[in-house]
Amino acid sequence: MENYLSDEQPLDFDDFANQLLEEGSDQSPSVIHGGVCGVYAAGGAIKPEFCLAAISQALELGLHGELAENSLRLADITLRAMQDEEFDFHLFLPDDETEMAQRVQALSDWCGGFMAGFALVVAQSSDAGLPEEVSEVLRDVAAIAEASALDEEGEEEDEEEAENHFFELTEYLRFASLNLFTEKLSEQDDAAQTEKPQ
Repeated sequence: MENYLSDEQPLDFDDFANQLLEEGSDQSPSVIHGGVCGVYAAGGAIKPEFCLAAISQALELGLHGELAENSLRLADITLRAMQDEEFDFHLFLPDDETEMAQRVQALSDWCGGFMAGFALVVAQSSDAGLPEEVSEVLRDVAAIAEASALDEEGEEEDEEEAENHFFELTEYLRFASLNLFTEKLSEQDDAAQTEKPQ
């Protein structure tokens, strides 16, 4: 999508990409958004400024000036979207007018960022291991990160088929992220209740 949550100070994908280039990074804005979502989904600190520090570390990105401000806004908007009861959360990707190959690459970038953000939080956690359903989602995300605009025969999908396939992948990632985030919040709430003195 070109503008992320356009009802309030929209974040433009192309402007964001240009800011990254100006900082000397060829990373996609989708990588940053994926990192943000991975940190939140893994149960990382639910504060945008802490999330931003985490993805800077996970993605080895130096975020400064306006780029840091917009990344912080992206983290804040994303958190509120993930908490929204109407599921107003979406992946930060190029708009539908962008060539499919570029959109697929951005989706792959998003998945890579998600894995990096999630892994960073897990590495800092004292949890013994990941539940099988979480591991299964992570395997799926890793597989999508390897996505290609070409089918197995090496021929391009027709436009409608490619659009449908792309939509299915983005929807899967959207709801998988939300489910992981919601379940982790519930676990943390339960743990907090257990620790309260009776």
